[in-house]
Amino acid sequence: MHGRRANNSKDENIKLEKVKELIPLVNDLIKKKRANIYEKEYVDITTAILKKCPYLQTLWNYRREYFESIKDEYVNVNVDTNDVKEDADKKNCSKQRLNELKKMMQNENIMIEEILSRFNKCNELWFHKLWVVKYCLKNNLTNIQDLLEELKYCKGSFYKDDRNYHCWNYRSYVIACIYISIRKNEREKVGGNNRVEQNESNNVIAQDCNNFNVHRLNYELSKELIEHNFSNFSAWFLKYSLKESFININDELNLIKNAIFTDPFDQSLWEFYRWFLFQKGNYKEEIFFILLQDNSIYFFFQNLVKVNVDKSKCYNLNSEEISGVWNKQLITMNNPLDNLESYVYIFKANEKFSLSHFTYLKFSLYYFKYNIYEHDKINYGKNILQDLLTGCDYSLKEENQFEYSIVYEINFQYFSKNEHFKLLQDYNNKNRKSCRFSSKKDCTNIYASLYEYINYSNILLSTARNMDFGLLQSELEQINELLYLESNCKFALFTKFEILKRLEKFDQMFQLLELLKNVDHIRVQYYNDWEVELRIQKKIYNYYQDSEIDDSNKVLDLSGLNIDRIDYPLMIEAFFIPKINLSNNLISVSCTGKFTVNFLYNLKELDLSNNKIKNFVNLMKNLYNLKLLKKLDVSNNDLVNFDEDLDNFEFVILPILKEINIMDSNISTLLNQKYKDKSKLNTFDVVRDKHKMVLSR
Repeated sequence: MHGRRANNSKDENIKLEKVKELIPLVNDLIKKKRANIYEKEYVDITTAILKKCPYLQTLWNYRREYFESIKDEYVNVNVDTNDVKEDADKKNCSKQRLNELKKMMQNENIMIEEILSRFNKCNELWFHKLWVVKYCLKNNLTNIQDLLEELKYCKGSFYKDDRNYHCWNYRSYVIACIYISIRKNEREKVGGNNRVEQNESNNVIAQDCNNFNVHRLNYELSKELIEHNFSNFSAWFLKYSLKESFININDELNLIKNAIFTDPFDQSLWEFYRWFLFQKGNYKEEIFFILLQDNSIYFFFQNLVKVNVDKSKCYNLNSEEISGVWNKQLITMNNPLDNLESYVYIFKANEKFSLSHFTYLKFSLYYFKYNIYEHDKINYGKNILQDLLTGCDYSLKEENQFEYSIVYEINFQYFSKNEHFKLLQDYNNKNRKSCRFSSKKDCTNIYASLYEYINYSNILLSTARNMDFGLLQSELEQINELLYLESNCKFALFTKFEILKRLEKFDQMFQLLELLKNVDHIRVQYYNDWEVELRIQKKIYNYYQDSEIDDSNKVLDLSGLNIDRIDYPLMIEAFFIPKINLSNNLISVSCTGKFTVNFLYNLKELDLSNNKIKNFVNLMKNLYNLKLLKKLDVSNNDLVNFDEDLDNFEFVILPILKEINIMDSNISTLLNQKYKDKSKLNTFDVVRDKHKMVLSR
């Protein structure tokens, strides 16, 4: 494995002989386990065996079952009698017995750590260590101080092996146990639990609970581990979860760039650097853009979002609720019931409210999003810690734990003045506190200004909250300095491309892609896909740069670009373009519902001729939102199989679609041969011509 030959030396034979010696003992213990015979002497035997071979899960199970079988002797001791003196004696006895069990578990932990010093990546050991923590928590044998000691043990393990994912996984569970313990203590305190004694020890524990801060802990650990070894990918990854208050932008950028200039070919450094530039602080959803049409408000998101439409509300200037119906754009076409998430949510006000009469509305949108960056909210009810939460009301449901809200105020004076789908151009809502972008040009064409706003929003949501154009430009200059020294560093080239993308330096990006193909030739196809996306964006950019004020007949020509798929949000900047030519490409539409063309509600003419479309029914499902579409060209595509029954052929009917060009398709062939007498297809008339065949109405 990993390019190394297997070692068949004498050491392997010696190990094999030792294993053979253990077989009779293991078989004997298995018989005892099946007979439910749990005795101390057999536990001692498992200790001897597991020290030599800790991978025997059955023996660990035997130990766990032994400790479970003796638990009642130490934990559930009845101290209630009518004699006060006898009660006191029994209470002391109970406390002593509990301390004895606690000592047993401490010894168990010591034994595990002793074996871990030789077998630090044995999964059975880490699982049993976590079981000891859980056992102690359930039986009140441990407190937060003990759990903090476990975190210190993990820290020591990282210095020996900083990429031991078993230990990182164990550490995350211990942190979860700490939060569970804190909630349990808070619940007992509120409930006035009489067993909680107010002594010096408990005061220290309470102080530890109040002082526990996982973000500070993670910050200090990541700092120490990176100083020890800056190539520690896990330590850099830990930084992703830090709160903003622990991050100094300049200090972090200097740290990562010092590491990068020391070893520019270390991928883990570049991964964190790109996250810091483009994703940091974006773990909550923001609204992409908002449209107004037919007494409805359309909320577009950049990512799939699960909005709680039952809880989301709309209010007027007097905080009075505006009633209406919520809907969403379907993503799963074949099964509408599976559409739990969407990119677009629509609020349609009731008929008694006319949105055109409002000057102000406030929306409170609630959505669910699992967030790995908030440790205290992670719900462990579905995994290995489930038994710690049983019967505890301090654990919230996952949907409540990760429900966030967006409060968005709409000032109607910022809606555009175009005829269909007015766009809310509120730059004040887009600017972040630490990040001030601005519109880069004054647009004489109203549609160019709408493109500018959507494009600006897209860039903003793809950039870290602490970044702006000035900082990105500064980082670009320093990457150029590095590339002067290491011109073939693909990680630097990759990061430079991402910065140029946000600065819209198209010519430089095309040159950079050619360089990446030469440097990283294994991923040539990946860079070819990037090039296709870049050409689409450049064509849209040029369309608006060259547009005249009243040029409504201009076509966005995306033909012959080798486009095989267009998934949202790619090309969404073309939202207000009425005519698009996507002919002579490789498009074959699926049923995912992510085909961006279905999001371009203003589209009036669409050319999909000479592509790879084999299913016309699926295509029309993926265009069901194009209520303004008048002409569709799907010629030179298969569209159907030759065994298709055109007498029962049905597809989605768009309201004002007048013409569908089906020339040189399997449908036209069938209509000219097998169904040559057919004059209607669905609700369309079949118009035959020597050089053309269209469906018309």
